[in-house]
Amino acid sequence: MSVKSQRKAVATETMGNATGEGVSHEKPNYGLTTRVALSRLHDDIEKLLREHEATYAKESYYRKLRSAFFKPSDTPLGWPAITATLFTMIALLIAEAYLAAICVAAILSLDLCVVVRENHLRRTEIYRKTRQALADIRLAERDLCGEWQPCNYPHLCCPVSPCVSLQWTYRDGNIVNLPWALLVRGDHIVLRPGHITPGPCTEVNGKRTFEMHEIYGPTQVNDPPVRPLARAPLPDLVCTLQTTPFLDNLRVILENSLKRPSTIYNQQRYLLVTKYIQQWGFICALCLTLFAGMLRINGLSSSPNVGTHPNEQHYWKYVFLETPAAAVIPLLPLIFPIMWISMNLWGVARLQCFLKIPQVPITKDSEKSFEEDLDAPTFDYNNISLLRSNVFRNWWQLWHGDSELLPRSSNLVQVLGSITALCCIDKKGILSWPNPTAEKVFFLHDTDNDRLDDRSTSCSTLNTESNHTSQAESKNGGIVAEVLDLTHDQHCPFRLEFDDHEWKSHITSLKPLGLAILLNTCSPLTHAHYAQFCGHVTAVAMLDKDLVPVTNRYAHVDSSLTSFLHGRCLCELAKQIGFKDSATDHFSLEGQLASYRHLQPEVVRRDIRFARQLQLSSKVKVPFPHSLSVVMRENPAGYLSLFTQGTADIIMDFCDDFWDGKDLRPLSAQDRKKALDFYQRSALTAYCTAFSYRPLRHGIIGALSGAQHTGGPIAYLELPPESKIRMQHVDRAHCDFESGGHIHTKLSHSISTDSLLFSESKDDDINDVEGCFEMQCHQVFIGMVTMQYQAQMDIVQLVERLERACIRFVHFSKENELRSRVFSEKMGLESGWNCHISLLNEADDKASMNTAADKANTSGTSGRSGNKSLQSNNENTINIVESAHDHTTAISTTINKNNNTATSTINSTTNNVSLPHNVEIINQCTSTQNTTTINIGGTGGTDNDADDEGSDLHHLLPPPNLESSKTLSSSAPGAISNPDDYQAVQLSSTPPSRRSSVSCGGEGNGNGKDAPLNLVDGGNKAIADAADDEHRQSEDSAMDENCRSMSIITESTEQSAPVHFDMSNRAKLPRGIENIRPHLEQVDNVPLQVSLFTDCSPEATRQMLDIMQSYGEIVVCLGSSASNSNANIFLQADCSIAVEPLYPQVCQDIAAYTEGNLTNNKLRLLRLKKDLNGEEKYGSHEPYTTEELLESGFYGNDEPQMRPMQAAGNTVSPVYLGRLLNSLPCSISVCRDEPLSLVSIIELSRRFSAGLWNCIQYWACCAGALSMINILSACLSLPPLLTPLMVLYLMSVPVPLIALALAHIDVDPKMMNRATGKKQTEYDTKVFGFVIWCYGCKFIAPILIMIFAYCTFMAHPIELMDIDEEKLHINLQIARIFSFLGILVHFVVISACFVHRDHSLWQRNPFRNHIWAFTCGCTLLVHVVICAVQIVLQDNYFDEACGMWPAIAFLYGGSFISLAITEICKWQEIKVNTRYQRRARLDFGTKLGMNSPF
Repeated sequence: MSVKSQRKAVATETMGNATGEGVSHEKPNYGLTTRVALSRLHDDIEKLLREHEATYAKESYYRKLRSAFFKPSDTPLGWPAITATLFTMIALLIAEAYLAAICVAAILSLDLCVVVRENHLRRTEIYRKTRQALADIRLAERDLCGEWQPCNYPHLCCPVSPCVSLQWTYRDGNIVNLPWALLVRGDHIVLRPGHITPGPCTEVNGKRTFEMHEIYGPTQVNDPPVRPLARAPLPDLVCTLQTTPFLDNLRVILENSLKRPSTIYNQQRYLLVTKYIQQWGFICALCLTLFAGMLRINGLSSSPNVGTHPNEQHYWKYVFLETPAAAVIPLLPLIFPIMWISMNLWGVARLQCFLKIPQVPITKDSEKSFEEDLDAPTFDYNNISLLRSNVFRNWWQLWHGDSELLPRSSNLVQVLGSITALCCIDKKGILSWPNPTAEKVFFLHDTDNDRLDDRSTSCSTLNTESNHTSQAESKNGGIVAEVLDLTHDQHCPFRLEFDDHEWKSHITSLKPLGLAILLNTCSPLTHAHYAQFCGHVTAVAMLDKDLVPVTNRYAHVDSSLTSFLHGRCLCELAKQIGFKDSATDHFSLEGQLASYRHLQPEVVRRDIRFARQLQLSSKVKVPFPHSLSVVMRENPAGYLSLFTQGTADIIMDFCDDFWDGKDLRPLSAQDRKKALDFYQRSALTAYCTAFSYRPLRHGIIGALSGAQHTGGPIAYLELPPESKIRMQHVDRAHCDFESGGHIHTKLSHSISTDSLLFSESKDDDINDVEGCFEMQCHQVFIGMVTMQYQAQMDIVQLVERLERACIRFVHFSKENELRSRVFSEKMGLESGWNCHISLLNEADDKASMNTAADKANTSGTSGRSGNKSLQSNNENTINIVESAHDHTTAISTTINKNNNTATSTINSTTNNVSLPHNVEIINQCTSTQNTTTINIGGTGGTDNDADDEGSDLHHLLPPPNLESSKTLSSSAPGAISNPDDYQAVQLSSTPPSRRSSVSCGGEGNGNGKDAPLNLVDGGNKAIADAADDEHRQSEDSAMDENCRSMSIITESTEQSAPVHFDMSNRAKLPRGIENIRPHLEQVDNVPLQVSLFTDCSPEATRQMLDIMQSYGEIVVCLGSSASNSNANIFLQADCSIAVEPLYPQVCQDIAAYTEGNLTNNKLRLLRLKKDLNGEEKYGSHEPYTTEELLESGFYGNDEPQMRPMQAAGNTVSPVYLGRLLNSLPCSISVCRDEPLSLVSIIELSRRFSAGLWNCIQYWACCAGALSMINILSACLSLPPLLTPLMVLYLMSVPVPLIALALAHIDVDPKMMNRATGKKQTEYDTKVFGFVIWCYGCKFIAPILIMIFAYCTFMAHPIELMDIDEEKLHINLQIARIFSFLGILVHFVVISACFVHRDHSLWQRNPFRNHIWAFTCGCTLLVHVVICAVQIVLQDNYFDEACGMWPAIAFLYGGSFISLAITEICKWQEIKVNTRYQRRARLDFGTKLGMNSPF
């Protein structure tokens, strides 16, 4: 059966094979049904929700009222303002101003009702949002879950991602990869080795119990073997969950949803309105008017007799009650609380409407190459228009308590409008593509062949690495390390292209690599076995305390699993090389062989010293050597081949030769050093995988073969630590080739394929450890591929645009400093000398280092110090068929077999070329342990060829070297550097220089159909004498000595690795979250200005956000809605945005999950129910309304699909429900593939917030001006110019209308180039003085003009016109009528300068704000008519007014003076703001630490 046909059985085999033995997946009684599980989830959530609702309902009314008025930053109506309003109302009642008192009482009652209701809605907002989620869960349980299929869940072998929390669970009798939030008590979960329990659970039919976040792994440590052993993996356990895991997160959400910090606009509103105006202003106005009244009562001040109170006994009421009331009424809250709440809800409604507007994606031009189209935007956000009808509908729903965006508990618009830091806490699938893509291809190449074959002058220079010493040239014959770079298409998750246009000249070297990728890495048949193998290796690594600190075990298990299961799809690279999907049709999988080995304590100690020399200050991931080999049979010839992938150290130990594109070449010491050097560098920051190959004569059966078809036991091969599998003596018992009767004759290094293919001796398939061990020897090195996570292009553009807006993009990376810095550079973040801080606690590092050092000092003993004594060998080695559930089993077999070596000819459909192979035959020296032997494959016996370990073990265990231990493609948690010990990096005295290889483009085209891949020519390269063997051994010794040196810091591979920067942190920044705050208090503020934090755990991230907020930062958190560890972080931020990440794919041809069968299932169900209810609105002729289709993103078949930023939840699936629950504390929840533009919503929020504050500033200035006019009137012993009723009207109707019109801000391209200020933790007297001077000057002119005109009307205290004292009461009424209109005229004129705050009137016409122009025009027109009617209806008023025309002319003509003075003040304000912006931008881009060179 071909690979292509076998793919059909992958889905069914995955369940049985991926979970290992010990779990019977056929039992129908395991697990819950989806309907029962959803019902249980609904009931558990509702029970907890009811408990919190009942607790809230039991609160006393006093506590509820106290929470509504006694936290000034959260409420626009505080108790001081309420008290002041009550006293004013009582004063008006005593002064017999009943109408004004009634109006004040009515407005206060309305304010109290609105504020109390808003407080209730704010405190119950999270309850209502949870209720909405419960409604969807109930809907799915009753009507929709019947349509759910296994394909609607993420793939079972989906690569592990820290952004996605999944758990294998039995649902409806099938194992599905269930989102963590949907787990419920009673669920039967499959607990795999190396994985973390989602909650307390108990083994089914067993005695083992697990606590939450406990790691399932072996319970004891086995000694490192001195010979290869078969290790049985821990069985997968079926466990029953005791609790519903999501309830813990929900409890935290319900308890802490109201503990978010106050927004900067709420703080400024409190300072300006509540503190300065309603408290200080009220007290000052009251004291001044009372003092002036006392002077009038005592006769120390003269006043005109206007006949206001003919009865002298009531005069004191007029002086001490009505006059102060008229002065303080403008300073009362009045309708300000209603206006503040309404405007905030209007801003949220606009944002909500903006998020739901469908956008047509900008399609990419297919004629352009993807390099030319990297910066093209995906969606057009500049031409979005918000329909006011939709905004009003959303606003009305928000007034009624809509809680989708959490508008009250976390005001999204205010936070986004003042954001200073956007913190992203998840990477994979959000910042980067979910799968890593190939970045570099490494292979060895002989340049001498190019010089012999290519005579043309058309040559190209490739990125190469070589040793340029003359000795290396002579020894290696011109062999260089070729490195081809690849560029990732930013618009496609997998598409690649070679950077070099002449890459096809190396097609003969790339073809074997492409075939190995398709048959091993990207074969669907290997996914389940590889996933289980990675879990086993992770579980085994957890017991090695030299590698993982116990105090931080949880985080590093997650990191280790992620490092292994990072998504290894390289199909696109194989397609670029020239292979098609049908290339694997002639191959079938025969078996899989997985190998790994531990690291010795000396390795950890060397790694610490290595890290010190690099001046690293964070945990370095020590590699865990491993490999995975597949045995493929080529049909119909039946030839067997072994394709191996893994870490380079173990692969290089397997290999004796390499393929140079034309022939097999022996691997010399220098060749190995080049490969390991490249691997060392690449493994620091990327995922590097090596590939090798060898032909086989026989296959593999038994437990070590992976048990693909039988479903039997599985075992993995554990090799001795740091053992090079390059044997120096022939052991005929395990020799692949019969050399006749000449046993002591030295075998040739390579033999012909024909001699292997037509050998008479044929044995059975291998089923023992020694045979499998030998099978992996003598391979041919093909090459290496480095993979890296690529930043998505919209994130790169986002970082750039945020930087222009002075918004710091902060990445909280879970990886170490090296990997994090490389990816941050890809995003465009700064990576200078003080750009990052590690949040890893130093206590964990020191504990791990001390343990590693102690273990290194005591190495060499039979057991590890500090560990429990091991059990006897008879207890440790048991039959693998009877696999134990308690601990890892070690299986050693001693079987004598004579194996013949065989090769195969690989016929690829892409080239139709025969690939003959030769293998090196070298003796294997084995040593056995005195253990009980068991039968794995059916043949047993004893080993009679055991040699002396003391004399022969050095052939198995080479001298320790850094290259063979420090490399990693899947990094296990590892050793730690010492941050206090910095040593200079010493380079080699004679560093190799770079060399470029010259190759011509004459041979090979991309389709791969013309160039034969002849790996070997017969037996032309035989090594016939022992002198050559001794020379080879001397080269090996030289290699070992070279490997001891620090080849990682040589320059031979500088171009090949992404580590081009100084990896040290010379800024001496703090390390560890516990040292951040002391550094800020005692040293400098650089920790608040870095853009990268590494080694972040969820708790450390939450604490760092708290520190940032305490220093005035406004933080928006961007994180995964599929992760179970983000709830506390979401709650800590000022507001949070949950993003459903792109799920990693096991292969680009296999979708992570599909929802095609569920599309719009909720919408269809609701429409069906409405049809059944007889609603004709949803007739059969129109199944969906246009709005529903637009919001769902499925409108139009011919046009590009229109999609909103935040689509409606019309498709209810398991992934959707998980996102819904995890994103409860977030204001926005979107999918990563939806067209979300953070810059657009920030720009929209900035515009609205600027308009909101513009409105509040104008309202406050008008209130102060009106109060000042009446205060000055009282000081001049004049009746109030504006009566209490007039002031109430002005502050309730015309002034709020004009202020609301000023809230409209036109689109300004410079809006996103301004810096927003941080929260003011201390009062700044200079800023306060500037505000008083600036806004006081703007309104001083109308105040003085009004008072001067009033004095003219009243002829007091100066007489400018002849006034009849008997008509003073008429003059007072005329003065009030014309002054009322005059004040409105002055306010309208001054408001023109508030329309465009950053531009003068001659630079930008204020009438561009049509709303303001219409409002002001209507207001003036109405009040002009009212004024005219009042004057005309009273004959005396008109005659008197005609005689006072100079004062009236001055009253209205003074508006031009007000305009001029306001513009002068505005010009000065613009200059100050410009200087502030320059300073803020300079501060944003400057980080001056304690070691700053400046």
